Amino acid sequence: MKKIYKGNKFFNIICFIGIIISFFWSIYNLNKFDKIKLNYDGAYYNQLLYADLAATWNIADKFKKELDQGNNFFSSIPSYERFLLPSIIVGFYYHLINKDIYTNSNDGKLVIKEKNFKINILLIQIFFYFFTLYLFYTEIKKKNNGLILKIVIFFLCLEPSLLQWHSSFWSESIFLSLMLLLFFFLLKNSQNIFINLSIGIIVGLMFIQRGVSFLYIFPVLVYFILVFKNNLKPLIFALIGFILFIFAIGYNNYKKTSYFYILPWKHQYSSYYHYFAHDLVAHRKNINSRDAKKFLENEEKKWILENKINTQSIADISKNINYRNKIFLEEVSKSPLYFSKLFLKRVIVMSIIHPFWVNQHFYFDRTDPQAKNNPKEYYNKNLYKNLPYSFFIYFFTIIGLFQIFKEILKKREISTINKFYIFNFFSILYFILISGLWGNPKYFAPCMISISFFFSIGFKYIFDKYKYKLNF
Repeated sequence: MKKIYKGNKFFNIICFIGIIISFFWSIYNLNKFDKIKLNYDGAYYNQLLYADLAATWNIADKFKKELDQGNNFFSSIPSYERFLLPSIIVGFYYHLINKDIYTNSNDGKLVIKEKNFKINILLIQIFFYFFTLYLFYTEIKKKNNGLILKIVIFFLCLEPSLLQWHSSFWSESIFLSLMLLLFFFLLKNSQNIFINLSIGIIVGLMFIQRGVSFLYIFPVLVYFILVFKNNLKPLIFALIGFILFIFAIGYNNYKKTSYFYILPWKHQYSSYYHYFAHDLVAHRKNINSRDAKKFLENEEKKWILENKINTQSIADISKNINYRNKIFLEEVSKSPLYFSKLFLKRVIVMSIIHPFWVNQHFYFDRTDPQAKNNPKEYYNKNLYKNLPYSFFIYFFTIIGLFQIFKEILKKREISTINKFYIFNFFSILYFILISGLWGNPKYFAPCMISISFFFSIGFKYIFDKYKYKLNF
């Protein structure tokens, strides 16, 4: 035991500091923001759990009530509408401790309770993250030890834009933990059936934690091809694990709605069309956004009436989603240059690293007149303040990427660790392509795990170049 501690001394110290900071940050958030407030529309809400988080906890409450009535765990799992795994975790936790999630507010409506043992959920995700980080550390140190590994661990333990999620109830902390668990298994480069099935299942868990990862299996399969080349056995079993898990989700949706679907239909319904089609129409027709929205709404209403769409039927909602996707793609094809510029602009905004995104959003209120009339200014108040920190991170990250590709070209072969780095490069591209159009730094969080590797290589290169020596 002493040997294990001494061998991992640096990791243990940095990990302990990360846990302590996360714990006290959690206490601070709970004490300051776990309060019932009144929004601009005159409705009561919990400041700690607002907007999408409120929807997560609403689904969690329904799941909890199913369990409270003595129903089977699996039969009680809700259909995948918006947030599945986060709702399961919260609902099951409150079922176990036998505490209510909601209480009546002053206006007689339900609101998420204050001070109802939320701290334990945060503690669970804090320890889960650092446990998966330990697993990942035990595997990656076999392939890349020394200063680079220490910088990676320092980054993953203490980098503030990552650390902030562990002290909040957003889905990022568990998602990042699942990514590290996935990386732990991937780095084994094993042909073991159980390990590869587990990889597929973990990607499935990532999907029900955050719907944005619904195609993340493809970067994983690219890694399998890089590592195993013509040996398809590991790839096939990873794919089987993923497909079986996804089929189970689809079957559960079918039992709850009589309609088999995989992607959460509320995410699909309020996807690219909902948020961006009006921008494309406004540009093409040279009108303002409000008029463009009205135009699209009227056209959609006509289509719904002509096709006798029942908006309460999941099957008909699926037809409506197909209509929306078709219209969006048509608008993109009509204004490809404008769409490209819009996408690039949004990606740049998304990629600005925001160390205090969570804290800032405690103060946001969607019903605020400023949020409605000038959302860009309202939600991006500290955007430019984060530029220096972002430039610092990207400076070393770009150097690190350059060094990796330089080594590959020089040796004309790809080492095992460089295959892992290439996978992480594709991982970053994946999340940028899928989420970039939203321009939200929150969606960049998974990329920060991958950036830690490139940042560390670049950081070490600069120190080596100028002959700095670090003695840990």
